[in-house]
This record gives sequence, structure tokens and C-alpha cells, in this order.
Amino acid sequence: MAEFDVIVVGGGPAGATAALRLGQAGVKALLIEKAKAFPREKPCGGGLSSRVLVRFPYLKEVFEEVGVNQIRRVYLESPDGSNAVHEQPEPIMHLVRRWEFDAALFRRAAAVIPVEMGTTVRTLTVKADGVELEATDGRVFTAKMVIGADSANSLIARHAGLRVGEARDEFAVDMMEETPVAEMQAARPDTVSMFLTLTKTFGYGYIFPKKDHVNLGFGCKMDYYLTELRGKGKEHHAGWVDEMKAKGFVSGETQPAGYKAFPIPISGPLARTYADRVLLAGDAGGFVNAFTAEGIVYAMTSGDLAAVAAMQAVKAERFDTAQLASYEKAWKAEIGDDLAHSVDIQKRLFNDSGRIDSLVRAAGRDARLAELFIGYSMGASSYEELRGYMLKSSVPKWVMGRVKSALGFG
Repeated sequence: MAEFDVIVVGGGPAGATAALRLGQAGVKALLIEKAKAFPREKPCGGGLSSRVLVRFPYLKEVFEEVGVNQIRRVYLESPDGSNAVHEQPEPIMHLVRRWEFDAALFRRAAAVIPVEMGTTVRTLTVKADGVELEATDGRVFTAKMVIGADSANSLIARHAGLRVGEARDEFAVDMMEETPVAEMQAARPDTVSMFLTLTKTFGYGYIFPKKDHVNLGFGCKMDYYLTELRGKGKEHHAGWVDEMKAKGFVSGETQPAGYKAFPIPISGPLARTYADRVLLAGDAGGFVNAFTAEGIVYAMTSGDLAAVAAMQAVKAERFDTAQLASYEKAWKAEIGDDLAHSVDIQKRLFNDSGRIDSLVRAAGRDARLAELFIGYSMGASSYEELRGYMLKSSVPKWVMGRVKSALGFG
């Protein structure tokens, strides 16, 4: 007989959000987390678009707990050095340190359901009457179903047969450091700086100034990392920092001990995010914006929707794919178009530096285009808003023609 109705694997934003919803609804659930304690180390840019406060109002309280840097200015630079800047009175983005942010979400989940800390799941077995999760210490946990929120390298996704592709084809690698402001400072603490300059490597560079730290790093495709940068990431990162210092974007010294590299899904959600007795949320299901690499808001949204689908399954006492298909319908309705567009734009822009140059130059001439494109990049404006403006833009037709082609607007 199953010990629990639902087991959530992974205590990051997706898992903690799912666990909180389940616990608040009185579902008999368990949260399994491999970290021994929170806060735990988590390399990440830590950017949340302002829309997250609409979707999850309680984050206002979380922001007060952990401290947040509200960003009102964004600088965007293209491969040829062209740039566009957008500034506005209201926050475009909220920057948090994931160590504290994740811990705050986890505390809320742990207050409403039991938690197994320091527990790594080794195998998932789906049976006719439930699921079995075996930990590396030999313990076995049973439930009617499982929500896998166990990172981009999700064991749940692999063992459920939902992730089958090659990692090098579906992931990027983000290489970054998170350094106290006493050691390194951003020239503009009110500004997120994005550099769409590393075209052959997928890429982007970024500077995210937080309340007491600064995040600085770059991303590249997994295949490029494996063939060109494996074992040389720290040196490459140090060179990137030196370039940013020479351009006046940062000052201070890089901290090699703070360098981290981690995978990011860049191919959109998996072909299927559910199976018999299994749902995937967050990075485990590929819920990351393929253009901006924003993941937190998608993780929390997918975690919340997975919990709702699990609650419906528990109530119906049905855990087959026909029942759990409601989850995929729900996330596609809320965030599906956004994620699909992000994959298309990423493929178009990062395969042609000329397209990026044309887009950024056009944004530099047209304040409204800059607002919408940078807003889209930060999750503050929608694809539909950007597309609608560009289709009726007064920017010269030959300029806008290249930009529309770059973004696939036709």
C-alpha cells in the first residue's frame, strides 16, 4: 500500500511550489530533497520578471525576507557593438540570490508537508498500483504518483522514459560567478547588462547586480562547451571578466573559487511531460525560456500546475496518462506559446549575428521597439505585443524587414 498520495522529488522553486500547493490542500505528500540543508549552493542569475508577483502574490513577502534588487534599466549589446537601452519607472526585473530565495520557498513547503533531506533518489519504478522510489541509502518510498522536479539532469524524467535525447543537443552551459560587492562591483547597480555577442557559442554574456552580490557570466551550447571549453571554463570566464572590466562595466577582481558551470535546457519543454503516475516540472520538464534562459517563473508555474493535476488525480483515484494529460493542457494554455516562441527566436537569432545586429540597431532608433524587445527579453512584455508593434512599425521598411525576418514574424 502506498505511503503517500504524491511524492515530490526536488526542493527547488518547482518542487517547493508543488509541495506548498499540495500541503495547503491537505494532500498526503512527501518532499524529497538531496541537499542536506537549506540554504544550499545554487548557481543562477536569479532573475524574476515582475509578472511573477501577479502569478504568486506571496512572493512580495519572500522578497522582503531575502532582499531583492529591483532593476529598472536594461542595456543590450549586439555582436558589432550596437546597443540599445530601455529604462522605466517600474521594476522590469527582480534579482535575488538563489541561496536565500530557494530557502524561503522551501521553508514554506516544509511547514505544510513532511520532508526527507539529504536523500538522493537512485531509481524510479512505476507499477500498476503506484510508484517506488529507491534512495542511494537503500530506503524505498512509495506513493500513488510522483512529481519530478529534480533539475535539468532529472532522474525521474529518464526513468519514466520522458527524456531520451542527447544532452549536448538539448542543453546550454551557463558559466558564472556570484561575488560579494566588496570584491566586485557593477558600474550600474540599477542595470542588467546583456551581451548577445557569443554567436558561434550560442550565446550571451550578462551582468546581474544583486543586493549584496554581483553575478557575471556567459552561456554557450553544450556541444561547444564539451569540444572547446571542457577543463578551460575558469580561464575563459576570467577572460570574459577582464573584457567587462576593460569596457568599464565592472570593477574589482574575479573570484575563481566562486566560478560554477551548470546545464540549462534550451530546447523547450520535453515532447511529453507526463506518463503513467509521473509529472515533470521545472528544469526536469524543460521549462526554461530558450531565448532568455529565464527559468524560475516557469518552474514555479509548472510546479503549481503539476500540483493541481496531482490533486485532481488523487480525488479521481486515477493516475493514468489519460487523467494526467490535463497537466500538459494546463501548462500549454498558460506558458506554452511563450516557450515555443522562445525556441524559435533563439534558433533564428543565434544562428546569424547580422540578425542580432539589425534588431539591436533598430531598437536603438526606436524607443518603443527597445521597450518591447528588451521587455520581452526580461519577461515584461509578450511576444504578441512585440509582434503587433513590429508589423505596424514606422521604422523604415528595409530595416524592419530584416528584424521581422530575424524574429520570424514574416
